[in-house]
Amino acid sequence: MRGNTTVPEQKQSNAASILSVLGALVIWGSSFVAIKFAYTTYPPLTLAAVRFVVATLILGALTLLPKNRVKLEKKDILTVAVCGLTGIMLYAVLQNIAMQWTSASSATLIIASYPIITLLMESLIYKVKLSAMKIVAILIAIVGVIILSYVKSESRVSGELLGILLLMAAGVFWAVYNFMMKKVINRYPPITLLFYSSLFGTMFLLPLALFERALWQAPTVLSFSMMLFLGVFCSVIAYLLYNRGLKTMAPSTITSMLNLMPIIGVFFSWILLGEQVTLRKIVGGAIVILGVMLSVRKNKVESGESKEGDCMQELRDNLVSEGASQE
Repeated sequence: MRGNTTVPEQKQSNAASILSVLGALVIWGSSFVAIKFAYTTYPPLTLAAVRFVVATLILGALTLLPKNRVKLEKKDILTVAVCGLTGIMLYAVLQNIAMQWTSASSATLIIASYPIITLLMESLIYKVKLSAMKIVAILIAIVGVIILSYVKSESRVSGELLGILLLMAAGVFWAVYNFMMKKVINRYPPITLLFYSSLFGTMFLLPLALFERALWQAPTVLSFSMMLFLGVFCSVIAYLLYNRGLKTMAPSTITSMLNLMPIIGVFFSWILLGEQVTLRKIVGGAIVILGVMLSVRKNKVESGESKEGDCMQELRDNLVSEGASQE
């Protein structure tokens, strides 16, 4: 009798977890479209600052709950501050500036390569030996990024290539954020850690926004709602949904699902912004995703299910998964 009640409950739990992760991916995948709409009145640095002010206030309220009420230890302040500097401030600044020149669909596909950037930096910094499969996966992903990065001469003049390069630079800072976050992630509740890193990131962002004072203008209903969407849904709610999925789903399953995010992002860019889904984007994006899938599959074979922390951090909003994100 006990088994008959446990199996349906487990299936319901798994279904809820899958829906939670899918919900997070839909929110994160639509974030680049929201950024494009918000840009009608918010300049890039100001948008990043206001977005994370909103997110930090909400996260601060959540840290008042008993299970999240944990103070940051002195020895971890510098580490978390660096997380805020790299994963919030630098990532958001580079991403937002890049989005002025890059289409939302291209940005989504480029960001799909971030796990490969993290893998490369891990090898260089920590002298981790790469297997033949990982090297092949990296090379495949690089080919995909090159295809996505190729733009015609007139697009280079308009800044599209610069936007793509800025997104790649944001990926480097995202990797640094991952490495720093690993040092403290097991010592604090996720919401608490996200609050402190967002708080530091917001403190770094606010002074930068002052440089855009001449560009400030009254937001429209659309741009203000998109800013709120980025701050509330992309930076808080999606993260909570993602953590809900982590409770019962295998990290390898979630990592595989992450490959849906660029597809979701391209879909929203096509439907809401009318961006063209060219053959180059389809081929380049598919190659990037293939490279990431190969690298993840090899990780699973080599180290089993030990990558849960890595998987959780690779999507931050924001970024993202704000992002990523992030962001």
